[in-house]
Amino acid sequence: MKINYKEPYWIKFEWDLSSHHENQYVTEFNKTNNNSLNDFLFEKDFIISCEFNIDKDYKRDEICMLYGKPGKNIGLSYNTQTKTTAFEFWTTSDPEDTFNMCVFKNVTEKDIEDGVILSVVRNENEIILYKNFVEDNRLTFDGEFIEDYKAPGFFIGCSSPECEGEKQRYYCEMDIKHLSIVTNTSNIENINELYQLDVCEILKSEIYNNIICFYDFKNINNLGIVYDESKNTNFLEKVPKEYIK
Repeated sequence: MKINYKEPYWIKFEWDLSSHHENQYVTEFNKTNNNSLNDFLFEKDFIISCEFNIDKDYKRDEICMLYGKPGKNIGLSYNTQTKTTAFEFWTTSDPEDTFNMCVFKNVTEKDIEDGVILSVVRNENEIILYKNFVEDNRLTFDGEFIEDYKAPGFFIGCSSPECEGEKQRYYCEMDIKHLSIVTNTSNIENINELYQLDVCEILKSEIYNNIICFYDFKNINNLGIVYDESKNTNFLEKVPKEYIK
């Protein structure tokens, strides 16, 4: 699926489908703020995995983010000048919060243009990066993720349109084929196995109950809403225009 410049998507709500009986052509849903996406970063083990590409002709900011959350910048970034891909985040420390950047050592400009699977793993106080399920780098950090990251919303195609500074919104145009968030594991083999399964086989996975969301972008309804293939209803939808700055 293509995400256009300044047309990001968000995972923000749990959707109530009880009255729709899997009818994908409904036009209204009952939905509530999704607390699981507010809290998962504070779990001691989680994995975010994303397959994407940014074509050389696609529009993007000098620094762009594939995904992010509100607050001080956090997410998977790509610097178009230095050709550097990294996971950025802030942690608590005294007297000031600390900025952390874990860089993918072996992700090239060609990888970004052709397509690559990048996974970010938290294991206690360590961030471990994987390129195509092979370890690429790791970073040990002190403290905890800052409280900002408990704000609702997880954005695809920017860091967050809610950032006060325009340059920190980090928009990009991109193609995305896979996005998943899984907690209670730091074992990349769990995600590799999950990634290889057909949707109908995910139910059999030993980590099925720990999947917060899973998108293969093959099941999209008439409103452009991307279905969550986990047991949850954390659907992915385009951010309303009034939120884009």
